[in-house]
Amino acid sequence: MRKRIYLIASLVLVGFITKANAESNNEVEIDLNNDTLVSTDGVNVKYGELKLKAFNLNRDTKNNKAYINGDFYLQADEPTGQLKVDSRDGVFSLDGNTGSFGKTFGYLEVGQVTGAEKPNDRIYFGGDRAEYENGNVYLKNGWFTTDPKIMTVKNPMEVGYHLSSELITIEPDKQITFKNSDLYIGDNDVIPFTFPWYRVNIRQGSKVPLFPMWGTDQDLGWNISWGALYGNRDSKLRGGFAPKFGDQAGFMVGRWENWYKTDKFGESRLNVTDWLVKKKHKTITSVSDFDRWDVDYSHNYSGEYGDLNFNYRNATYNMIPQLKDVIRDYDREGKLKKNNWKYVNGIPDFGGNIGFYSLDTNLKNLGENKDITIKAKTKLVSDKKAYGLLVADNLDDLGYGAQADYDLYSDVSVKKENKRYVAGGYYKYLYDMDPGSTTKDLQSRAEDFGFNFNDKVYNYGFNYDEKNGDKFRKLNSWERDPNLSSIGNLEIAGIPVDYTPWTVSQYDVYDSRNLNLYAGDYKFIGDSTFKTNYDYNYFEHKLNLDNDPLREKTILNNKREQEYNRFENIIYNKYRENKGSVNFNLYNSTLTLGGGETKEEIWDREGIYNYPEQKLGYRKYINESKFYEMGLGQRDINLGYLGNLDLNGNLRFDEYTKGYTNDQLVSTNDGSRRTQFGLTHRINLYDNSNNRDRIADINLDNQFKYFYQDYSYDSGDKNNFNKDLRMRHKENKNVFGDVVTFGLGNTETKYTVDYSESKRASNNKKTAEVMKHKVDFKIDEKSSLGLEYGKDKRYTDGGAFRDIINKNYNDLTFENYGVNYTYLNNNFYYKGQKIDSNLIDGRNLPEKYRYDAAKEKIKENTYGYTYTFNEDKLNLEYTEGRDNRDNLSTHKKEIDSKNKIYTVSYLDGGDVEHFYKASYEDYNRQGNADIEKWNSDVIYLRYDYRDKRFSDQELMAYASSEYNKRPDQLTSNDIARIRQILNDRANNRESTRFNLNGIMDNRVYFGDYKRSFSSSLMLQRNDRRYEQTGDYLKSLEKVEARVFYSYDRIGFGYKYDQNAEFSGGNEPPNWKDTEREHELSFHAKFGRPSEGWRFKSYIKFLDNLQNNSTGINDGRRTLDGLGVEVGKEFGYYEWSVGYLREYSYSTRDYEWKVALQFKLLTFPEMNIFGLGATTDTGTKKTSPDTYLFNGLKVDDID
Repeated sequence: MRKRIYLIASLVLVGFITKANAESNNEVEIDLNNDTLVSTDGVNVKYGELKLKAFNLNRDTKNNKAYINGDFYLQADEPTGQLKVDSRDGVFSLDGNTGSFGKTFGYLEVGQVTGAEKPNDRIYFGGDRAEYENGNVYLKNGWFTTDPKIMTVKNPMEVGYHLSSELITIEPDKQITFKNSDLYIGDNDVIPFTFPWYRVNIRQGSKVPLFPMWGTDQDLGWNISWGALYGNRDSKLRGGFAPKFGDQAGFMVGRWENWYKTDKFGESRLNVTDWLVKKKHKTITSVSDFDRWDVDYSHNYSGEYGDLNFNYRNATYNMIPQLKDVIRDYDREGKLKKNNWKYVNGIPDFGGNIGFYSLDTNLKNLGENKDITIKAKTKLVSDKKAYGLLVADNLDDLGYGAQADYDLYSDVSVKKENKRYVAGGYYKYLYDMDPGSTTKDLQSRAEDFGFNFNDKVYNYGFNYDEKNGDKFRKLNSWERDPNLSSIGNLEIAGIPVDYTPWTVSQYDVYDSRNLNLYAGDYKFIGDSTFKTNYDYNYFEHKLNLDNDPLREKTILNNKREQEYNRFENIIYNKYRENKGSVNFNLYNSTLTLGGGETKEEIWDREGIYNYPEQKLGYRKYINESKFYEMGLGQRDINLGYLGNLDLNGNLRFDEYTKGYTNDQLVSTNDGSRRTQFGLTHRINLYDNSNNRDRIADINLDNQFKYFYQDYSYDSGDKNNFNKDLRMRHKENKNVFGDVVTFGLGNTETKYTVDYSESKRASNNKKTAEVMKHKVDFKIDEKSSLGLEYGKDKRYTDGGAFRDIINKNYNDLTFENYGVNYTYLNNNFYYKGQKIDSNLIDGRNLPEKYRYDAAKEKIKENTYGYTYTFNEDKLNLEYTEGRDNRDNLSTHKKEIDSKNKIYTVSYLDGGDVEHFYKASYEDYNRQGNADIEKWNSDVIYLRYDYRDKRFSDQELMAYASSEYNKRPDQLTSNDIARIRQILNDRANNRESTRFNLNGIMDNRVYFGDYKRSFSSSLMLQRNDRRYEQTGDYLKSLEKVEARVFYSYDRIGFGYKYDQNAEFSGGNEPPNWKDTEREHELSFHAKFGRPSEGWRFKSYIKFLDNLQNNSTGINDGRRTLDGLGVEVGKEFGYYEWSVGYLREYSYSTRDYEWKVALQFKLLTFPEMNIFGLGATTDTGTKKTSPDTYLFNGLKVDDID
């Protein structure tokens, strides 16, 4: 790119006629005899992003030279920002490799790289003579400054400071080197000697220090680093290397960069940071002695084949700021030892390593025929235990009702499709670090993959899908309680966490495998066709048997009824089928012939509620059979005025080879026959569309469906197998369904009814009866009404103890019903469900299996109203969940719970968004003292304000204001930088990248150019405590408050948490506060840019009111963390004072640090030098600290 700047001079005379300024007052003289152009107002030439304005141009082809006489101006958009140069009397080779020109003045914008704000976002330079050779610029007797005053005075002696150098060498996208330099403050040379050499790194993204840099670090001690770069901006391989030494740690590879850019396939970058290659101490006695490294590899591509972004980072724990902070915090709280964290000489392991993998790609048009597509999203780690510490810490910081999901996953698919065939495959992996933390968490583990192939010419192929994992279900309103995390002892990586789950496990195993091989359709006889298939189907389901902690404390003589999934009889079900078939088709007729083999294994606990050992208490059913079947079908049978009819039937014959009886697997020769029949009848009962004298359109349609299934059993000649064991889980069914559709004008009414009855094939006793009704009534264009009602009744004959129970009765009933009415933008809804459970007396069963008779009634009602208008939405909702369980044997009420939730929310949507929410939740359970002490109510208030506008006009307005430019002067880099700033706070939850910043980095709420405000308050009152005291505030067991504000370089965040609980008994003296925590962050800039004040702080107060294993903070108020930095800007530089108070492992106590620091505002993230001190509060020993190109950072606080 740099060569193009100077190559313009040789191209001007070729294209000046079309590029010349055509203003009427401009005189242009062209001499074609000597290739000269002279213009009074100058000629503007544009070449890509490069612009040149010159007044006198001349080309000498004989000497291969191009001349620019007098003044000329050059402007270009560089990766770092805009480059602008004013110079005169330039001479260049026509090939653009060399050039020189006279007195020069210019600047380069670097704010996009350094984060500097205008007007300090430029570096300024000049010299008596400049030379250009092979991309490098050499300024003789040059000067350099960052003081923007130079734009006004043009004289470096009149600005605040400048470096005057005998030679300044600028190597684009690499470095600037100063030789024999003097530092001037004003026009005074303040250095008594000439500084022989200094170099600064200007390569974007590079962190290699090119001049000695030192400072003080808690882990490394006093440390120093210095390195060099290799490769130029046009080199394919670029990089740098900088060794580092720390007087507490040893010798390190401080920074090693290797970046390789390909011609077509993007760029790879390998960065190594602080690799400890030679330790100072062989024995680990402090944190400094642990292994240390941080290796980061990335490859990014964006081009004609799509996008690919891959990143792999492997680092020791002490090199990941947040993980290091969390390990220290959890160790001090005594939690690390509980999760079996490794300790070395009493110090928690900081030297272990963890790898982070992320991939986000969408590639297309790959392969020789450009018919391959690859899509992938991956986010994985190598050490789930260490990553679990990060997740646990983040979940503890969540506010009430907030949801966050920390999934490790991989989703990869490959597809190849052309005219000949289509083939593909996929792989999906899921490991949910915080299962149940959101309402969408319906699975915590998964590993799925599949393949498919289809030959488009010969019509054959296959599909295979394999799914392995578990299954979760949502908690109902009567099950969920804000104290579940405390009662259920939720943990992640062995660390207790405080979040109320939204879902729970339903099946620990929920696997399936399905294979289909097919060929056809092929021509057979006449117009008939046939298709062959081979199918393999397999599934395995294993029920989760975890207890509901609220039920296990109240239900004593029924282990099964303590479980979340107590209603399920089948706790294990494994099925496998191999089947081959051929289908013959002729118009609407179908004939199917098939056969195969099956194996099923079912563990049934029907009738079992107590058992000495789980596996011994179940009834196992294992069946193996070979089968063959025949099916017939006919579609669209025309019945004239009687409508259309579809018919289908199927006969299947199973010959059983093995079965499970008396706890043994035996050979058999029994068999069964399954008969299936189905029909669908469609008829139009009335339609007056052909009546031209009709008053209104009337239409009436009906669709009726019927399905019948029946099993018969043949015991065979051995007669040694029980029909009930073989046929117990097969059902005889009658299923009816009808849909009536009535249309009147613009209205439509649809009534749907379904009814099914199932009977056990072994004894023809009823097992289920299901009825569903649904009415959808479209009243007119403005309103509609929906009604639904369903009842699902389950029957049991006593299951394992049916001979003793000797009764078939309805033991479980589900009812669902609801109303939904919509009028214009108003929606009224009601949803309800009931569950009736009935257990007859089981006290006459064998002793170990006995249980009490009980009746349980569960009911949930939800009433709601929603009003929507454009992007505004108002929602009112009330939900009540009740659970009542009576023990009929002991005549005691075991469960009496009533949960109520009132919610009001309003979204004032649009580009500027306001969100209001208020809720009141009441959780009440009676009848058991251990449960009643958890009764509570919750008040939750929330308000959010957000400005979402990101229009092009707004971006230009922000950029114009930020850079002090007219809209027509803005560059694409200006717009890109503003967009990046505005989007900086918007974290993409679907991002595959990991957030591994320090705790403080995540908590400090930095100001942004957009206004946003968020606040919430949660108060949870303990009912028992309130009965004892009558004081609302003294009865609060949990308080959470959050306030965040951001606008125009001001950011404020405050977080407060308070916890209390009963300890031991239930009397007032046993109530105690366990923890109070305050976190405050504030980041602001006041005053005019370059003349204002900067303030940055983070403060954490912790009242740890209970003992921990370390003995720290035992009931004492502790300033757990403090960082404050105050800076004052003076034009082009800033003086600041920083103060930190943090925990030190070397002394097992707190220490404080303070420093006075100086920085240039053009490089706001890099201190030039600093002077400070460190004091150990335990020993009261103070030691001095010095910093060069380093300093004290508030962001480093724990």
